[in-house]
Amino acid sequence: MLDAANYPIYEGCKVGHSPLSAATKMMGIKTYFNLSEDCVDAIADFFCDYLPEENLAPHSYYAIQKLVSGLGLPSQMIDVCRDNCMIFWREDENLEFCRFCGKERFQVSNGRTRIPYQRMWYLPVTDRLKQLYQSDRTAAGMRWHGEHQFNGDISHPSDAEAWKHFQNKYPDFAREMRNVYLGLCTDGFNPFGKGERKYSLWPVIVTPYNLPPALCMKREFLFLAILVPGPNHPRRALDVFLKPLI
Repeated sequence: MLDAANYPIYEGCKVGHSPLSAATKMMGIKTYFNLSEDCVDAIADFFCDYLPEENLAPHSYYAIQKLVSGLGLPSQMIDVCRDNCMIFWREDENLEFCRFCGKERFQVSNGRTRIPYQRMWYLPVTDRLKQLYQSDRTAAGMRWHGEHQFNGDISHPSDAEAWKHFQNKYPDFAREMRNVYLGLCTDGFNPFGKGERKYSLWPVIVTPYNLPPALCMKREFLFLAILVPGPNHPRRALDVFLKPLI
């Protein structure tokens, strides 16, 4: 991973152009424009052909995936009770029936692979937060909330009375300014647009409020932590899906 980040993609290229930077940018393009894997394969192959010989650019989507997976940003799929009573996670991971309503976890099928009635997606934030302290660009910014001077205008949550009340209530936590303050938000939307199909999907996003205003609201620092599945509104069961994050 260090080699992929530090080696130039070809001799004489611009500083910072490495195999890892190419892989992350191409993965970002795939996600943003919803490209197929075959399309990314074609783009990567075209990209390699037009670079100087003996370049280190990833030549396929598989090679891109291998490089990006080394960043240590895992994701988990967790089975959920079909009535949103509980999630089958940690101490409940091996249960076959819901502890509350008693309904089956898996659908009846003849195949070898067991299919759950419902699943959620969990993207652990710990590794993402660690990377904020591993980068020169953001490490100092993670102390900004405790180092900046309040000028009378509220430009950041740390200027507000609620933040100061929290610090007074938990002085041991507040004493170490590198401790992470997270803002959490969620809202449902229909991924299929305004068509006739009714579907409610709920992303849960966390934001590190340690960072200054110029950074903490940037898209790259809005971390998707949980994706609550549809098609129905989670209603009062939202806290069940938040359990891994909490």
